[in-house]
Amino acid sequence: IGNSIYLNFDSLSNQKITFLEILWLFGGILLTTLSIIINGYAWKLLVNNICFTGSSDKLDTLKLFISTNIYKYLPGGIWHFVSRYNALCFKFSYEKSVQSVLLEPLLMLVSGLVYIPFGGSNIFLLILCWSSPLIFLPECRNYIVNKLKAIKANIFSENIKLKDINLEHKTQNISNKSTYPYKPIFVEILFLLFRFMGFLCCLNAFSIGALIPKGLLISSFSTAWIVGLVVPAAPGGLGVFESVVLFSIGSQLPEASLLASLLFYRLVSTISDIFAALIYPVKNYLMR
Repeated sequence: IGNSIYLNFDSLSNQKITFLEILWLFGGILLTTLSIIINGYAWKLLVNNICFTGSSDKLDTLKLFISTNIYKYLPGGIWHFVSRYNALCFKFSYEKSVQSVLLEPLLMLVSGLVYIPFGGSNIFLLILCWSSPLIFLPECRNYIVNKLKAIKANIFSENIKLKDINLEHKTQNISNKSTYPYKPIFVEILFLLFRFMGFLCCLNAFSIGALIPKGLLISSFSTAWIVGLVVPAAPGGLGVFESVVLFSIGSQLPEASLLASLLFYRLVSTISDIFAALIYPVKNYLMR
């Protein structure tokens, strides 16, 4: 990214931001902020699916998600998960709390994989990506959670606020009664679509959104978003997302305009995370 900025510095400095571009970027902020709320609702449905409760009096999981989402920018990139886990443990059993936290990235991963085949006609890639929701079948999800729990046990056990909880040594089994999470998966797919629309607004702000097929664009966006999600020590996919987009579609678009779009999309994403984190504090202030 740094090298690309250096090589295209003159072209980047000549990019103009008019009122129309500002409108596109503002639209990107609105859509990306809305996507965070949709993402939180998907997690709320996932928690309800795991913990067998639709009741909102136990814990406002939507508020918990939105309020802690900003923590992903802290060093380590895991503090939003730890904060949610600590809150869940006060209301639910630790195994359900762990499952609720560890399955969320898996839910995001599956939603991203759904869009990847849109960029080509590879039948094997299509089958692989569109069969990914099968990992939420009870046997698969329990196996994956147990493996992830063993890998991530030290993270939760070192930061847990409750006593007498040891994720590495407790042998309680995760319940097999959970139903298949159709609703969380559907809402999460919708979340990524809104996320992509926010990205498209940034491309349109620099007049390059129409220069590339939308199927290829959303496929490249999803791939970059997934890589940014799974790469450790990259809070919010910082730098990783931009690099993958440049690598995948940089040859098909004017590089300076694409770089400008990516830089502004990072700004749009960060502002949206801040706006989302302020929703409940501002709401509480206005209701006083």
